[in-house]
Amino acid sequence: QGALVTANQAAALTTVQRLDPIYVDLTQSVAELSRLRREMESGALKGGEARVRLLLEDGVEYPIEGKLAFTDVSVDAGTGSVTVRALFPNPKQELLPGMFVRARVTTGLRENAFLVPQQAVTRNIKGEAVVTLALPEGKFEQRVIRTEQAIGARWLVSAGVQAGDQVIVEGLQKLRPGVVIAPVPAGSSA
Repeated sequence: QGALVTANQAAALTTVQRLDPIYVDLTQSVAELSRLRREMESGALKGGEARVRLLLEDGVEYPIEGKLAFTDVSVDAGTGSVTVRALFPNPKQELLPGMFVRARVTTGLRENAFLVPQQAVTRNIKGEAVVTLALPEGKFEQRVIRTEQAIGARWLVSAGVQAGDQVIVEGLQKLRPGVVIAPVPAGSSA
């Protein structure tokens, strides 16, 4: 520990890096960070400390879970993002400085929300997100929903659908007023 001194040169003599534990810097949009803070303060998200999992460049998941250490206080004006730092134990020194990884951050649990396949969500003429639901007796209806964020190939939906609703995923282009439908479970051969 101490200061590294250079004499009459632009470059440092050496770089000292700590590998265990190791920090992983992640970027997050300011809008997403603000939304996350509001939801945690209002109680919409329940949970404790945020957990972080890493996917290495080759797609293998790093076996040890990390935790968020801090968020940068300044916004990058070019990208509109802030840096979020996570701390990971690194006993086998598998994580090295300069590596590129993907992170999955679990921030909390949202109750009464649904994941709807993105292909089932369209936009109406007002630009609102809508899904088409199968109703009894071969009928269908469009319903406006509120999407929060994309998670993989699905939308996190916080309003507009309820448990038991049958969301139509395929064949939306064939639906016209007066058409009688016979819904089947997604992925079936019918």
